[in-house]
Amino acid sequence: MKLFGGKRQTTASAHRHVLPSKTKVSNSAASQQSVAATKTVIHTTAQLRDGQDDKQDVVTDEINRDDARSLEVAIEERQQLEQQVDQLNEQYGTARGHLRSKLLTEKDLLRSQSRRVNRLYEVASEQRKDHFEMFGKLQAKRTALLAQIKQNDAHRQELQQSCEKHDRTLRMLQAQLATVKKERQSLSDQEHALIGAINTQSNLTDMMSVINDKRQQITAINAQDHDLKLTLSGLNTSAAQEQATIDKLHHQIQLAAQQDADNQQIINLKHQVEVLTTQLSDKHKQLSKDDEKLGELRSQKNVLSQSFDELADRMKFYFNSTKVIDTYNFDPKRHYVLYSNTLLPLGQLNGEFSLQRIDQLFDNTRTKYDILTTDFNRELGSIWATYQSQGILRHAHDLINPYLAMQHDGRHQAHQTDVVLPLDQAQEWQVEEGTREQPEKIKSKTGSQVVTLQYRTDQSLSSVMYYQDKQLYKMAIYDAQNVLLATQYADPHDATKAASEIYYRPDHSVALEKVYFPDHVVVQSTEDAKIVEHAFDTEASFYEWWLISHALTRSQDSLIIGTEAPFFKQLLNDCARKFELVPLISSTADVSLIEAIIADDSPINNVLVSNEQVHQSLLKRLNRDMHIQVVDPTGMVAPKPKEKKVKTRIYIPKVG
Repeated sequence: MKLFGGKRQTTASAHRHVLPSKTKVSNSAASQQSVAATKTVIHTTAQLRDGQDDKQDVVTDEINRDDARSLEVAIEERQQLEQQVDQLNEQYGTARGHLRSKLLTEKDLLRSQSRRVNRLYEVASEQRKDHFEMFGKLQAKRTALLAQIKQNDAHRQELQQSCEKHDRTLRMLQAQLATVKKERQSLSDQEHALIGAINTQSNLTDMMSVINDKRQQITAINAQDHDLKLTLSGLNTSAAQEQATIDKLHHQIQLAAQQDADNQQIINLKHQVEVLTTQLSDKHKQLSKDDEKLGELRSQKNVLSQSFDELADRMKFYFNSTKVIDTYNFDPKRHYVLYSNTLLPLGQLNGEFSLQRIDQLFDNTRTKYDILTTDFNRELGSIWATYQSQGILRHAHDLINPYLAMQHDGRHQAHQTDVVLPLDQAQEWQVEEGTREQPEKIKSKTGSQVVTLQYRTDQSLSSVMYYQDKQLYKMAIYDAQNVLLATQYADPHDATKAASEIYYRPDHSVALEKVYFPDHVVVQSTEDAKIVEHAFDTEASFYEWWLISHALTRSQDSLIIGTEAPFFKQLLNDCARKFELVPLISSTADVSLIEAIIADDSPINNVLVSNEQVHQSLLKRLNRDMHIQVVDPTGMVAPKPKEKKVKTRIYIPKVG
């Protein structure tokens, strides 16, 4: 689209019709002169008319010369204007392209902010929902406690009134019982006095009269005693009843003691109510804060929505559409990381080396990138050094790998020329193949244990295999510096499969352990203090966690990764991921995955596609803005570098 019209092709006929204003003025003056001359010629002879015709021819020649000069000036001015229009059109096209990129970048940032705000809003909504549920539970618990306290208070008052009534009855019965005891004691004293009086009579004469008197008294006493016995029997019955009442009252007293305990429980319940009241107050304040936070997030959502509308109006004004596709260009302010499951040695590279094709995309930029691999390769360090020395990836800066990271600066350690094998000295080992300093096969004296050693072409130790009764059970793996990297234990039922693997740090502490089961694998990451940091049920989960928590932790990081990577889908849906995900799409066969990438709520804004066919297939499905770049299919094959040899000596206990 051009701001102004294109260049016009001017023809000769068109030139003849272009007459400047000066020419028109000259024609008018000539016409007036011609009219005046005609009026004069009426009274002249034929000779005078011939002279007048010659004069008109001279005037016509002058007019033609003026027209030619005016035409040349007009053409020059027109050409200058056309040149200015072309320059303006070129500037307009450039500015239009920049504007499109800036609008898309602004829209990408708005989408990113919108996703973040929406995620925060969802988290805040769930948090407020949880707080409100907790508030409701606390309020219901407080209401139940208050009802229980009210019920306990009423029951306590009833028991207190009953206890007071029984206390009064008990005191009255105790007073009556004391009176009965006094009367019984008085009768007993009188009886003893009578018996003593009888025993003290010395005069027999007087005794009969006394006896008669005493008999009368005894009769009276017996009668009285009978009455007393009846009274005593009644009193005993009453006492038994009163004792039963007393026992009942004692039980009531025990209940009163229990009531005291209940009172303490009521006090505890009241304390719980106070605690719940405080918690409810805190939760109410928290709910107010949640509402305030949700209000702020709603305001941010409204502002973002308004910004989206304004941006859509601008895009529609400048490009007649709210959906614009732009070319993806690398931003020098970002840190790019290119994922590859492994780095192949130079001898295994082919003419379609994908990493080199992507490397060419950085040719016209000032941007560098790092290579990220996730496989364990004992030769990875040397392969990367060869890549750098041969310039295979000209824009690659550094190599990132979890197993190299476990070794920390182990790659920079001094070369270890002496390797000590962990063998039992009592076995009296014998060298069967190789030399004393570089054995290739050693055997115990009994022959039940065999150890084989493999070396690289530079004579550094590559691996050591341990056999028991001709069956492989362990393999130790070393790097080019003769540093122990890992130990692999074979499955006792199938030596071609691993039962477990242990990876070490330079100080020989365990960094990672893998245990293989028939249907899954357990991965454990260990900290420096030998404490299990995390456990995973798949290797893909471990790599995803390591990427998010260790390798790429900044928002300026951008990971270029193929959609066929085993943990791509997990990264796509992981909200904890801070870095940008740039998919490299080689096929659109997985429709569900493509739809997830190009969905309106997808976090993907920038995409690389392998070829034009994939590009066109993606465009047919795309219904939103996107930055897309097609990867250059060209590649190159680098020659194999020369390897230099190093000397490695193996120390074996008691070598024969």
